[in-house]
Amino acid sequence: MAAENRRIERAAGAAGADAAAAPSLVWFDQVRSLAVAHRLVLDPPTYALLWRYVRDEDHALSLAIDTAIALGSFSQAAIADLARAHGGDSKAEVTALVAAAHGQAEALTRRIEAGRTDIADYGRAIADGGARLEGPLDAGALAALLAQLGAATTTMQAANTRLEGELAAAASETRGLVEALGKAERAAVTDALTGVLNRRGTFEALGKAQASAREAGSELAVAIVDIDHFKRFNDRFGHGLGDEVLRFVAGHLADRVAPTGGFVGRLGGEEFVVVIPDHDIAGGVGVIDRARAALAGQILRNAADGSSMGRISFSAGVAGDRADDDCDSLVERADRALYTAKRMGRDRVVPDRS
Repeated sequence: MAAENRRIERAAGAAGADAAAAPSLVWFDQVRSLAVAHRLVLDPPTYALLWRYVRDEDHALSLAIDTAIALGSFSQAAIADLARAHGGDSKAEVTALVAAAHGQAEALTRRIEAGRTDIADYGRAIADGGARLEGPLDAGALAALLAQLGAATTTMQAANTRLEGELAAAASETRGLVEALGKAERAAVTDALTGVLNRRGTFEALGKAQASAREAGSELAVAIVDIDHFKRFNDRFGHGLGDEVLRFVAGHLADRVAPTGGFVGRLGGEEFVVVIPDHDIAGGVGVIDRARAALAGQILRNAADGSSMGRISFSAGVAGDRADDDCDSLVERADRALYTAKRMGRDRVVPDRS
């Protein structure tokens, strides 16, 4: 993936160290504070929406909630409206595509049944003509029989032409549906903001990578990457430039893991998963640390006015796949190593030592 950035630029520079990490329970505290401040009932839909907001998983949702809070209209009713507006419509899209495919199949079935009727009618006309030929026929009767058979043949040819046209149209519609379903499938596993895999796509791909590594008897390393002090950046420069930084970091990681045949996924907020095939834990640490050093050595600039936005660094934890791991346990060990990196001062990569 090319790391393209419309609103930020980079320049070489030295990296700096960050402060100590904030505890992970800060997300829960923020959700609770919002609920208390706005007298919200923390039912599952409300909690899910607030969780997405405090982690800034959906920029459009974040802006909508910020606006509602500023206008004093952030309430339980507003939560329901926001959930409908920002809940995602991929399921509805797939449902519509399935309905379209079902309708097309029914129409084609009806056309095929009509074609069978046309064939049966033609067969009866031919059989009737054959039976009449077995008896005596004068010239007039023979001419009438030939006219009858000719009319039946013309009718059948017309039916065949219609069927061919309808089958060609159905094939074209099917290709369109296949393409649309493919796009919907890709959208379902892709993070709309950064273009890398989303959480669902990441865990599906990680499961396949684990199975492939075990079948081949090869190593597999997984890293959890977290952008350091990203909330401060968002608060200072705004969500728009924050989104550009997320895209930038996602592309930066993807570019550097591409030679290994690996991939990057976004867990949510400023957290990413990097999967590195054919690398043990030490090799994985090396890949991620080189990516960290390259990123930390750059100064980001606002392309609009050239002003410096400082440096962006990340912390990461790396774990190696074990025979008894599933996706969750492997990611959990990498995540624990990430929090060790944060406690040690951030802007570093720490291997899992459990």
